[in-house]
Amino acid sequence: MDLDAAEKSDEMYKNRYEAIIITSKHARRLNLERVREKSEGEEETTPKEKQVKVVTQALKDVLEGKVAFERMDKT
Repeated sequence: MDLDAAEKSDEMYKNRYEAIIITSKHARRLNLERVREKSEGEEETTPKEKQVKVVTQALKDVLEGKVAFERMDKT
């Protein structure tokens, strides 16, 4: 992960708070997917120690522009 994540988020989003909200919502979705996979009886493909943390993966996805979102401006 790059150390200049804050600079990248400043370029991509209105402010850091928007980036944090988008990242946290994406992390919740990723975690829900992992829980569903585990509850369906699928075995984990990687050991728990080697698995990337949900928040780390979410932040990486957001900074790479993989997460689509719609900005709701107040009028």
